[in-house]
Amino acid sequence: MSNGFEKLKSIGVQKIHEATHIARSHIQAMLQENFEDMNSVQLAGFISILEREYSVDLSELKNKAKEYFKNNSHSIKKIKATHVFLAHKRKKKLTLTYIIGGVALLALFAIFIITPSDDEIPAVDNTVIESAQSNISAVEIEQNSTAADENSTSADENATFADKNSTVNKEEKIEVPSPKAVIATPSFKIMPNSKVWLGYIDLATGKRDQKTFSDELLLDPAKEWLLFIGHGQMRVEINGVITSFDNKNSMRFLYKNSELKEIDSKEFKNLNSGKSW
Repeated sequence: MSNGFEKLKSIGVQKIHEATHIARSHIQAMLQENFEDMNSVQLAGFISILEREYSVDLSELKNKAKEYFKNNSHSIKKIKATHVFLAHKRKKKLTLTYIIGGVALLALFAIFIITPSDDEIPAVDNTVIESAQSNISAVEIEQNSTAADENSTSADENATFADKNSTVNKEEKIEVPSPKAVIATPSFKIMPNSKVWLGYIDLATGKRDQKTFSDELLLDPAKEWLLFIGHGQMRVEINGVITSFDNKNSMRFLYKNSELKEIDSKEFKNLNSGKSW
């Protein structure tokens, strides 16, 4: 085995764990060339950390690991994003039947008011009925006009709205509010081209976690994240904007205020209280 591998053995599992924060069980397994409890991507990430931390060449260990995983396949569970769809609310509209019924009731009420209390045959004022019929016709025309306007373009709707209001009061000016700008839903998504190990730290709480995945990983876009990823062959989506990376080596990032910035190992340690991971 190479001098770099022997150097790691001489340093020991405990000191390597304190410097890199790789689990003791994984360090012990690598030093014993036992790869059963790790997958190829996760192991590649650990080896990359060790090479950078101690400036050693672990090519021989990498080759043995590739040979092992070539003969032993491991299943990787895919992380699937769950999407929640919200139904649109619809505004209720009064139907033509309710409007006509209301006008008819008003007409009957007007007839009842003008009916004399004695035994004489009342003379029905035809103008009331004619007025009710005119109102019904006007309502029908208005309803048909509104239905036609709803199928026209938004520009025609604004013009029709202005025309209708000008018939009520030609001198009154009506300001149509401009539509509000559509705000994109905040999102932070990592989509690797192949299986990859990712370590991520919540900068606000210091909580750290790690995952190996090949589909996609959703992170809270409102938080600040410190990321350490096994390779940089991936796409990253932030608030609907996708950025592509093509780096075979491991990469470190700082995610803050909806921006992703690549950082080096020194800056990573400074943000991570002096820890390389």
